Amino acid sequence: MRLSQRGLGATVRRNRDLTLALAGVAALAVVLDVVGIGWGLPHPTGDWATDGLSPLGPLALAWHVLHAEKWWGKYPPFHFLLLALVQAPYVAWLRLRGEIGAIGAVYPYGLAHPLLALGRLALLARLVSVAMGVATVVFTALTAAELFGLRAAVLAGLVLLSSPVTVYYAHTTNLDIPYLCWTTAGLWLAVRVVRGDAAVRTHVLLGAAAALAIATKDQAYACFALLPVPILWRRWQAGRPLDTALLAALASFAAVYALASLLAVDPSGYLGHASQLTGPANPYAGVPLSAARVVRVSLRTASATASTLGWPFALAGVAGLVLAAVRRTPGAEMPLAMGLSYYLTFMIPILYAVPRYTLPLVAALAPFAGLGLASLWGKPGARGVSARRALVGVVVAVGVARGASMDVRLLTDARYPAESWLAAHAPSGVIGTDAEPSYLPRLAPTRPVVRLTLGPDGLHYPGSGPPDLIVLTSARYRQYFWPPPRPERRVLAALLRGELCYERAAEFRSPQLFGPPLVRAVSPHIIVLRRRTEPCEAVTIQPSRRSARSAARLSDASSLAAAARSAATTSSEFVPSSPSATAAARRTPPSGSSSSERRRRDAVTRSTATAGRVDRAASRTPTSGSPSAAAATPSASVDGAPRSRMQ
Repeated sequence: MRLSQRGLGATVRRNRDLTLALAGVAALAVVLDVVGIGWGLPHPTGDWATDGLSPLGPLALAWHVLHAEKWWGKYPPFHFLLLALVQAPYVAWLRLRGEIGAIGAVYPYGLAHPLLALGRLALLARLVSVAMGVATVVFTALTAAELFGLRAAVLAGLVLLSSPVTVYYAHTTNLDIPYLCWTTAGLWLAVRVVRGDAAVRTHVLLGAAAALAIATKDQAYACFALLPVPILWRRWQAGRPLDTALLAALASFAAVYALASLLAVDPSGYLGHASQLTGPANPYAGVPLSAARVVRVSLRTASATASTLGWPFALAGVAGLVLAAVRRTPGAEMPLAMGLSYYLTFMIPILYAVPRYTLPLVAALAPFAGLGLASLWGKPGARGVSARRALVGVVVAVGVARGASMDVRLLTDARYPAESWLAAHAPSGVIGTDAEPSYLPRLAPTRPVVRLTLGPDGLHYPGSGPPDLIVLTSARYRQYFWPPPRPERRVLAALLRGELCYERAAEFRSPQLFGPPLVRAVSPHIIVLRRRTEPCEAVTIQPSRRSARSAARLSDASSLAAAARSAATTSSEFVPSSPSATAAARRTPPSGSSSSERRRRDAVTRSTATAGRVDRAASRTPTSGSPSAAAATPSASVDGAPRSRMQ
């Protein structure tokens, strides 16, 4: 008897072995997703997770809804409302203790102990992601159990939970795991429908799951855009293309989406959100479609999906696809249809692929990977079964260890020692950076921070004087070396060589782990530069001919206007500090005195080798007495950083 013919929920209630197996898989997922859950908390200005929700964002939305005020933003509102319900008891407790005063729009937001309160609010939101991450694994395993049996279910769950990308986003307040949770629930229900579950309740839940996924993050629409096609095809073959159950699914979707997206409550706010999503503010708007771009993004999508899964699991997924096609497993077309729908209606239109965006493809391939590994496992007594099972065990163990490596990266993030160094050696002074706060060590809210711009002709900063320290992060400066290399890389290389009146004071890396990092927001390489105290002559960096040609190709109206504004400002020399400051700077031992540190700097140097042959110069930490020249053009308004697409 098919699992789908037992009725919804009987899969777990009537199959003890499956229940125990799912419990074990869920327990392992909890461990991987909870270890390091406090990564970067508390954070005074947000979170280390790029695009993570603000700790106060859900409460702000709830306030607007309860007071019938208009609301719209970058993301749909449903997960905000869910988090507000989870955070409400803690906020009520703070209110009873008198720790919430007049609510403000800036730090400390009216909180008596802002860091503690913000950290706990963010932690509650992360725990919701943990729960939904575990549910995602369970739904994926249930899909595999429905299609391929118990062993494939267990292995499919292990495949999904061991991806470092799923482990990472289960630690954050990003919407990727929440919308994936509702999506995998919808996939499981769709498989049940195709395999013979005709219950109206199953169809109603399918419509609700699809609605909640899209109301959590808009891109979930792509997972369901083509999913009705195989469902209608199966019904047409059965001679009932349209019946009460299907109409119930459509009605459920419309009603749940209208409420969860606040379309029924605040239509103007919903339209504002839709306008932002489809208007020029969309970072992917205006990218022309061409055959070459489609081929390029297709190859990158395949590579990113394989990297997110891990190549052994990706190969097992391909083998499972072939086996399912050969066996003509009923319902196996549903995960394939979901993955194809997402690829055609999301990846191709945006023409961009990173591991984060491939999570629905990973979830669609996981059941097939479970089938591939289960087939390799073999039956008792089969020829070579011991070796095959040992191979499956090694592949799964390596995969789980790969997922656990993300926990290690979170626990050993290089920003932790960077924070300690700044507190001990530079507790005051202005800090300059060209990176967002989410990529930097946590700084006190009262610490003055200015935004720098690395231009082709030098270093630009707001105000009349240069910052005391410059904090660089690899999560930001790597973009200067992406193809085609940007001309600013020469300025960065000169800065690292100590030629712009700054010397390297310290640098921090996390331990090297096997496998690609996949998420650049985790443990970036941090370099701290200290301003020299002796007088420096202002000079201008002359870009090379190749850099000039690259700059000319990349320039547009906005960059020309920025150059005009920069040229209109007056140049100034770096103002020398007092001799005591010079002595203090010299007393701070430069990092990298050991051979291991020199090897680390050499690795950084190799990444900047294209910037004017700086292999050896960039790896040397200059002394405070060496001669140098600097170029600094203060600007009244620093040009904004170029649009970057985050993982």
